[in-house]
Amino acid sequence: MSGLGQFDAGYNSAQDRILLRITNTAGEEFRFWLTRRFCFSMLGDFKVKVSAFRLPAEEEERVVDSSSALPGSAVSATVMQADIQQELVASQQDFGQAFRPGEQFPLGEQGELIERVDLTPNGKGEGTHALSFQSVQGQALTIAVTPELLNSIFEVIERVTQEAGWGLVTTAFSMAKSATLQ
Repeated sequence: MSGLGQFDAGYNSAQDRILLRITNTAGEEFRFWLTRRFCFSMLGDFKVKVSAFRLPAEEEERVVDSSSALPGSAVSATVMQADIQQELVASQQDFGQAFRPGEQFPLGEQGELIERVDLTPNGKGEGTHALSFQSVQGQALTIAVTPELLNSIFEVIERVTQEAGWGLVTTAFSMAKSATLQ
């Protein structure tokens, strides 16, 4: 995939799903449907599992060093610091930008139903991770994400799950009907 252009998520009440749209600099748009169950897993277990990769490298080292005095506290300290980092990144973003749709749809205009998301640490180079979405139909999209972009992706999805009224526990401060990140 060419460089990331924009990332957009919006709730579709008729489908009771979130439509995730990702464009690249080549004018392609990839559309994925996220179910409530998938979002629950992504914003719960998966988000906790990848918390260390949501922190800038120097911040991750500081959190681990400061929590090593208390057994078992490294994980909770990392999760808490990653959530704080997500809020910081969100406060610096303009989520109100208009989404510019792609011109080509390599996976189709209807969108694919997502069943898995994976993160490969440093899979796209030092400090740049590979975030992969896999559909039920076997289609996949892998994008390069920095800790800042990973936090922004979580923020966008959390904002839209709030708008959907799904009752998922998130750390988002505000609710939005749609959120676009560029």
